[in-house]
Amino acid sequence: MTTHLSVRLTWHDSAWNGRICKKPSCNVSCVQQQHIRESRKLDFEEEYANVLFSDLDKLPPCSRDVGAYGEYGYTITHNDPLEHRRLPSGSEDLSSFTCCPSPYRWMREENLRDIVESERFKLQPNDDGREVGWVYEPDRQRKLLNHFWNKLEPKKSLVFYYLNQSNPLSEEHSRILIGIGRINKIGQQVYFGQTDRFTDDYPIWSRAITQDFPNQGVRLPYQEYLDAGFDVATILCPVPNSAVKDFSYVGEHVSDDVALSVVERFIQSVQQVKLENKVAGEWDKHLAWLNEILTELWTGRGAFPGIGSVLQYLGCSQGAAYQRFVLAPLIKEGINIWQHLVGILEDNREPEESPYKSGLIAARARWLKLTSRRKLLETLARFELTAKQVERIANPELRTISRILHTDDELVSNPYLICEHDIGTSDSDPICLDTIDHGMRPEGYAALFPSNDEVLQDDPRRVRAIAVDVLKQAAANGDSLLSMSELLVWIKKRFPEHRQCKPDTELLEFDKDFYDLVLATSFNESQGWAALKTLHDKEKSIATLIKRRVKRTNQVNWDNDQWQKYLCKSPKIGQPTNERERQAISEKLNALEILYTQRVSVLTGGAGTGKTTVLKVFIDGLEKLDGKQPLLLLAPTGKARVRMSSATGRRIETIHQFLLKQGWYDPELFFLNHESKKQPYIAKTVVIDECSMISSDIFATLLDALEKDQITRLILVGDPNQLPPIGPGRPFADIIKWLKNNAPQCVAKLNTCMRTISDNEDSISTGLELANSYCADSDNPSDDELLSLLAQGKNQGDVRIHFWKDENDLMQKIQGCFKQDLGIDIKDYKSFSNSLGFDSKQWNAVEKWQILSPTRRDSLGTDELNRLIQAQFKGGLLSNCRNPWQKKYSKPFGDSEIIWSDKVIQILNEKREGWPRDNSLNYIANGEIGLVEKTEKDYLQVIFSTQTETSYRYYRGQVNGLIELAYALTVHKAQGSDFDTVYLIIPQSANTLTRELIYTGLTRFRKNLVLLVQGDIQPLLRLRQAGNSDVERRNSFIFDLMMRPQESQRLFTENLIHRAKNGEPMRSKSEVIVANILLDLGLNPRYEEPLYAKSNDLDFRLPDFTVSFEGDTYYWEHLGMLTMPSYRDAWNRKIQWYKDNGYWEQVITSEDSPDGGIDAASIVSTAKLKILLEDDD
Repeated sequence: MTTHLSVRLTWHDSAWNGRICKKPSCNVSCVQQQHIRESRKLDFEEEYANVLFSDLDKLPPCSRDVGAYGEYGYTITHNDPLEHRRLPSGSEDLSSFTCCPSPYRWMREENLRDIVESERFKLQPNDDGREVGWVYEPDRQRKLLNHFWNKLEPKKSLVFYYLNQSNPLSEEHSRILIGIGRINKIGQQVYFGQTDRFTDDYPIWSRAITQDFPNQGVRLPYQEYLDAGFDVATILCPVPNSAVKDFSYVGEHVSDDVALSVVERFIQSVQQVKLENKVAGEWDKHLAWLNEILTELWTGRGAFPGIGSVLQYLGCSQGAAYQRFVLAPLIKEGINIWQHLVGILEDNREPEESPYKSGLIAARARWLKLTSRRKLLETLARFELTAKQVERIANPELRTISRILHTDDELVSNPYLICEHDIGTSDSDPICLDTIDHGMRPEGYAALFPSNDEVLQDDPRRVRAIAVDVLKQAAANGDSLLSMSELLVWIKKRFPEHRQCKPDTELLEFDKDFYDLVLATSFNESQGWAALKTLHDKEKSIATLIKRRVKRTNQVNWDNDQWQKYLCKSPKIGQPTNERERQAISEKLNALEILYTQRVSVLTGGAGTGKTTVLKVFIDGLEKLDGKQPLLLLAPTGKARVRMSSATGRRIETIHQFLLKQGWYDPELFFLNHESKKQPYIAKTVVIDECSMISSDIFATLLDALEKDQITRLILVGDPNQLPPIGPGRPFADIIKWLKNNAPQCVAKLNTCMRTISDNEDSISTGLELANSYCADSDNPSDDELLSLLAQGKNQGDVRIHFWKDENDLMQKIQGCFKQDLGIDIKDYKSFSNSLGFDSKQWNAVEKWQILSPTRRDSLGTDELNRLIQAQFKGGLLSNCRNPWQKKYSKPFGDSEIIWSDKVIQILNEKREGWPRDNSLNYIANGEIGLVEKTEKDYLQVIFSTQTETSYRYYRGQVNGLIELAYALTVHKAQGSDFDTVYLIIPQSANTLTRELIYTGLTRFRKNLVLLVQGDIQPLLRLRQAGNSDVERRNSFIFDLMMRPQESQRLFTENLIHRAKNGEPMRSKSEVIVANILLDLGLNPRYEEPLYAKSNDLDFRLPDFTVSFEGDTYYWEHLGMLTMPSYRDAWNRKIQWYKDNGYWEQVITSEDSPDGGIDAASIVSTAKLKILLEDDD
């Protein structure tokens, strides 16, 4: 058994080579670390960019990390981390390839109980009875540090370097592995200086860790890939989720078994680097060394790594120490330590005289009573488990709580059942696939004492467990199922080559009955697929309910005149004065009729079409006509709940609140329950808002929590063009699609936008017109005109556009917008505070403006933007707050360094006591935005825009994970909110950019939309395409099988998107029909190819199809809703553009009939006559 070390490094653009960054100002990831953010001197770093630390008189605050891969040593200065004492600093000479991690978990009082119990050593109590905070006493610090560092063995222990979420490589992963090395040397303990008050030896927490690089060490070439413009995602090595706790707190111990999981993944990344051959290196040599350390790790792990935890379960509290100090040496002698222990437990051998004897005797007494559980305990000893995990699995009642509904014998027969089903508990992590697989298929020395049940590489038990693991990850990424071919690819990739599982479809089909115990599978030759059985059943339950309800209607009399009176009395509607308003009222009346008469209905439409208005009129009208009936109003998020409650004047619950109340949700594990002991909730009318945000599993569970037979109206409200759910599927989009095709009478769609430009009540919001061009079913002939005008830098209505070159230019553009729109002077912090309503105490003014970005972590991300804006307008105050010697200002709070008057956002739904209590909801929703109105030494107080009469207090230790700075928000976080003025940042590229994200960002404004676009209009053009849709690239199977095509790399889903015979995705079925006709005639139509004005290369239009034939070029436009005034006006403007630029004679048109149909024969005739120059005989 060898203990290894994980070390968190701060991002460095030159691969931790012992130099200052090449481009310090571009490294925005490092400042996410508090010690760097507080002490960094950017001017100094810019002056000495790329200079060796050894050539500098003073060093930047990242100096404890940057020498990890540096060839030259330097002298580091250690500053006291505890402000109350401020001891004189200590210095230390570092050799090459050295960094200085600190074991911060071991220095926190709240962690000591677990540490002392697991490590089995004595530690005296602290001096003041504190249960949280730093360990202050020097003798206790020394004992903890000595124990931590002494467990590491130079020349033997490995060091794993990693990044936390403060990195430019990935938005998705919280831990990313950088490299692996052998610890060559551990520095001696160094101490801080003494003062008159502090005369003891206070240890510096960190130690100098020197790796044997490059002889025994490998680093992934992330920086080299970034510098060359390569996609770093292909070689990325995320730390497994099951190992995140071992890769936290800057410096932490890592066991052999966890190290195995990490090294296996690291090998796969190194193999990919070698395969791509983009960066030179001795990759074969590195792979050989990595495989050598795999052998070492298997030897250190042994055959029974869980034996100590089993002993603890049996009552030997020092089981882990007995394993380490007594049993581990026996392994080297070739002794089967399980049989050795069983001899003691069965009273065939006396325990050794040692401190462990009494514990072993206690374990023996319990062992002799547990005759039926012994085989299970022997099986569990083969896995590296904690004592709590052993107890949870060995105890039938406890494992039932963790969803493992199997007997001891079933678990012994197939231990993979544990990782298939285990969800863990609040104090015990779920047991992962790697843990079980290492025990079932050990290698090297660990395989000397195999179990009687040999597990082959493609054993169905192993294959199924890997499939479950893959499908769980797919569900987390949005897919409800995977094609069989894609599943097999991921199963093969799950482990490195020598441990690969390589089943084929035929083998899986042969054992279909076994797989279908936990999976749903189809082996159809044209499209086989697999899904988690529980998730597949949930999706099918949704379909069953919808299909049943469309067969029935409410037997009521529809009084059109009465409902029109209700509608026109609404303050937001009134009597119509023009054709657009009359059209809008007609749509809303139709929607009200559908909601009133149908058992299930969908109310949908884009921003500004009046969905909330219709909903309020309907709820109020229903009560007037039918009296008060049980009504349930739900929203997926806290902020959506607040908005809906404000708009309707009704009590709203979040879905999670409702499910928790009904017993369907576990708030500690954040898991949905499969059943509930509570009676289903009874309501006559159920309204669910923002349905696009609801995943399939949550949607189905919500339906299970309702008494469905008593619901007379199930109303689903939302906009399917917004961001899809976090979680599996896209039920709202699937329901709308199925209803449109099979029960159109149940779909109420609002098309007419009623939001106008503030200074012109006759002009429709240009911003929302622009947003509509990113809808899946967009059919607006003027959207290309608007994009063309924006490309030329021409502001339109309530939309302005600015193009920026780099991050500095972006900040200048933002500052210019602030001055123009908000009257903010960059040198006047009061004007900034006034824009947020702080000085005037207009707390709801905090939502008057908002910066939105598609990313969080890079130089354009919200973390960096918030830091820059705070530094720009509150830099002086922030500097004062950071000063440890002043007493006037409170120290900044949390990782965001929140100070007095900052704008913040709540990031978790939470019950919290407000003040004054009489006015308080005692609840803050995820997404609520407010201002810090007061700070004291240990707490701050926030007033939120939605609760302006209430103040909520957050103590210092509560801030992280609850509130953060909110000058800039990600589009995801802003979903469900809106603001007077929105500044939307659109880079040329970002992993998070999708059509839905742009649409959601474009629809967050109420009055003004300012686009901040990098370079040119191309990202806005590109994101209109269906292939950039997140919704349409998801796999689901509620009604119909929606799968990504197997034969291509296209990312959209085959049955959801409209696409022509040549695979081209298109916006409408009518366009597909036109395209297919042209293809059948031997033509090659090019979809939405830009056509530029002859005098201006920034002025363009996007014809539906461009067709070239025998030297001639034609522009085919298919027209839709010509009966709508706005559509007709837009088409007339496009005609004029074609004429002005001399293209009109080459334009060919076709159009839908008034009922939405299309005459295919007429299109054939037109194409033959005008393009092929043939008569249609």
